[in-house]
Amino acid sequence: MLETISTMGPMFWLIILFAALALAVVAERLFYYHRININSGDFLRGLSALIRSGEYAEALHEARQLPGPMARVVESVLARPKLERQELREIAMGAAELEVYRIERHVRLLQLCATVMPLLGILGTLLGLMDFYETPGVTDGAAAPPAVADALQQALLLSATGLAFAIPAYLFYMYLASRARKIINSVERAGMECVHIISDARMNAAENRKD
Repeated sequence: MLETISTMGPMFWLIILFAALALAVVAERLFYYHRININSGDFLRGLSALIRSGEYAEALHEARQLPGPMARVVESVLARPKLERQELREIAMGAAELEVYRIERHVRLLQLCATVMPLLGILGTLLGLMDFYETPGVTDGAAAPPAVADALQQALLLSATGLAFAIPAYLFYMYLASRARKIINSVERAGMECVHIISDARMNAAENRKD
């Protein structure tokens, strides 16, 4: 096994390097998405009760206690509760846009790894075949059949290795990209919902004062 790996040359180690990078990205993103996962329904219901009772400071404190982009976007809205609805919407949208980079960070790098690894395997295969056909005795049929079979197998192993690592990397990329998009949608929705809660609470308070 070690002898086969050594004959595949530097391209094999480049593939392994990109595979290790892809694994690190997957582990980091899965941990990050798990850490920022909160129940948006319970979170907003709790804030709604505090806001409707006029306890904005307590609602802001609750938002600051939670990790992740959703809490930060809601916090940015709660920090300015006296602004008009349109101004609050702009704040929520701006804060959500700032969180997009954190949510999608490194995901494109995983796509790069999934794209490059099979290309490195193909390049290694072609270079191996070129070296093989430059060996004396190959073109005139003097090379022994077992030697020809071994050389071809070692060259093709690079393509197989690149594909073997690229396929799961691409599948993880699709999964993480989809999960990132869902988180972004939840963050944007939470920001807009917080704006509506604040605006509705102020409207109800104004109507109660009139009565």
